[in-house]
Formats: sequence, structure tokens, C-alpha cells
Amino acid sequence: MKTIFKFLSLLLFIGSMIYSSTVYCQEGIIFEKDNWSNILAKAKVENKIVFVDAYTTWCGPCKKMDAKTFPDEKVGDFFNKNFINIKVDVEKGDGLDIAEKYKIISYPTLFFVNCDGELVHSSFGARTPEELIELGEKVIVMVTDPNKSFLSMEKRYQTGERGSEFLKNYTYVLFERRMDHQPVFDDYMKTQTNLLTEDNIKFISDFFRKSSDPYYKFIIKHKAEFDKVVGKNTIDEIFTNILFGEAMFKIKTEADFDILENDLLEVFNELEAKENLDYFKIHHYFNCTQMAKIQESDNYPTFKKKFFESIISYIEEYEINDSEELNQQAFLITEFAGAEDKEILEIALVWVKKSMDQDVYYANANTRALICFKLNKKEEAREYAELAVNLGRKEGEDVSTTLYLLKRLMSNYC
Repeated sequence: MKTIFKFLSLLLFIGSMIYSSTVYCQEGIIFEKDNWSNILAKAKVENKIVFVDAYTTWCGPCKKMDAKTFPDEKVGDFFNKNFINIKVDVEKGDGLDIAEKYKIISYPTLFFVNCDGELVHSSFGARTPEELIELGEKVIVMVTDPNKSFLSMEKRYQTGERGSEFLKNYTYVLFERRMDHQPVFDDYMKTQTNLLTEDNIKFISDFFRKSSDPYYKFIIKHKAEFDKVVGKNTIDEIFTNILFGEAMFKIKTEADFDILENDLLEVFNELEAKENLDYFKIHHYFNCTQMAKIQESDNYPTFKKKFFESIISYIEEYEINDSEELNQQAFLITEFAGAEDKEILEIALVWVKKSMDQDVYYANANTRALICFKLNKKEEAREYAELAVNLGRKEGEDVSTTLYLLKRLMSNYC
């Protein structure tokens, strides 16, 4: 009986080894573990498109997709039914040649090829389960309708096709592939007589990313319409991202804050402009403090003081209570606060506790561990460092810095 049991166990073990050589995981998306040529051959036999997750081992967004998106049941059902799926580490093996062939420079890159290895579609950056399914559905449409594939659209444009719907779709395809979409965008806009239709407002918003954009003034003039269609928070965020990004190069001293204030007042009312300016000051002083620290400048204490003051003022004046915002500002404090900054660390600890009262996740548990460590609250620091590591692994976060902190804490107990 024991011999039979051992034999059956051996068969199960061998079976599991064979199975593990053909798939990468058992839940969610089934990723084939095979070489590139065999994957393409299998795609030809099964008449399927190949979905490729091009990743690196150090990529944070890649790990998030591994933890949250790929194991999703609906994602697995959809991709296992419609595609041959493979994960490719672009820094080793076949991945090196694949990265060069398909010009992969961002991670993750999610792309689709046919059985001949011809690119059907590609996209960059992490996707939620819903977004990944939407991407897959778009590819199926491209495959079933050859006129909507990238190669076909490129040829149609080069041969002079200028229909408005075609130009609109081609602009999105080029944008997702990080190719120059501006000429096609401009061609589409020439076909439109009313730029304030709901579709055109959404279209313009999707590609509006700099103040030199020819439609910048137009959007400001019709901001109420854009707010209504796209959402005020979304439009406000687009504007602040543009203005803050450009201000980083314009503002050298505090006297230059007027430049950003005037730009903000062109878009926002006085209260909104002031709040955005105060928020920008936090990051301005953070950068100044960081640079002074690196350069070992005599101005380091001055900038650090202004940085701390700007954060406290912002949190208190605008009564910030958002979990992520409170945690972010508390974490920024830990970048420069030392043992001599006990008062500001205690304030930051209050913020992160308020953050955790609303929701507990890797980032705020990690921040609490860091603050407690700096306050010499070693037992509490260890408790939240261990919690952060457990949460981070579930969330697909890089927990290496927390593990290092935990190692330092544990060494103190030895």
C-alpha cells in the first residue's frame, strides 16, 4: 500500500512539474512558459493572437499587475479564451531580442502579435483588470476588422484617407503606441465645425498636455463645458499637472512664485489658485531642501524649515483629511526629519494615524514604521514594518526598503 502511495505521489509530482513547465500561474491569466518560436507556432495552430507582458524584475507597476490584475478571474477567463499569453523578462533570454525587435523601452509594455510575429497593437503602463479586458477587446476588434489594425491604418493614412472617424481612431492608436499623433490630431480637428460636442470635448481633453497647445486658451474659455463633460477634478488635474511641470523650470526663487500664481489665476478662481500655489510650494521647498542636502549647503537648515512649515500650513489651512494625501505628506516629512525634529515627527505621526483610521495599506503602514523608528519607538516601528511587508507583498509593492528597516530594528533586539 505504501509502495502504491509513493508511486502515485511520484506521478503527481511529475505531473505538476510537467504542468509548471507549460504555464506560469494557475489562477487568472495562464501564461505559457515556453520559448518565443514555440509560442508563435502554438498561436498558428490555435489561430490565436499572442498577448505579451513585457516586464522587468525591478518594475513596480509590473509587480502590481502580477498581484492585482493578472490573477483576476474575469481577466483570466477573457485572455485564456482569446489569446496565447506569455510573460517576457526583457532583460534576459529571448526577452533581449524581443525588446529590441519591438522597441520596448517602458515597463510594463503590453503588446499583441500574430502567429508570424507581426505587431498587432501595443500599450504601455499598468492596467486595472477592467482596463486590461478593454484593451483585449480592442485588439479583437482590430483582428476581426483588418481595416482597424495599425498597419492597415498607417497605409490608409499614407494613401490619403482623411475621414473624421478614421482620423480620430488613428490618433488614439498612435498615441497608445507613443508615436507622433499630432499631425493626425490636427487633420481630425480640421474636419470638425463644432468643437464643443461631447465627443470633441473628450477627444481634445485626451490629448491636451501643454500650455503651448493651440487649444489651451480655448479650453480655458470653455472650461465650464469641459468640466461638465469630462469632470471638473479631471480637467483641474490636467491643468495643474501642466502648470506645475512647467513651473519647475520657470521658478528659481520665491520671487518667481508670482509667475505661477498668474498662470493659475488664468484658469482657476482666487481660492483655487491659492490652494494650488500652496501645494506647489511644498514640492518646491522639498526639491530645494533635497538639493541643499546633497550639496551639503549652508542653506539646508533654512530650506528644511520652510519645507516643514509649508506642509503644516497646507494640511491645517485646507483641513486635509484624505488618507493618501495625509500619508504622502507624512512620508515627505521622513525624508529630512531627524532626531532633532521630534515635534514635526509627532505631527506627521498624527497625520499617518488619521490616514490609517480610514484605510490600512502598505504605504501608510510603511510611513508609520519610519516615523516611529525616527522617534525611537522601536516596538511600534517593528510592528508596523512587519505589517507593511505583509501588505506590500499582497499589493505587489517593492518592500525592500521596509525589509532593510526591519533588519535594522531586529538587530537592536539582538
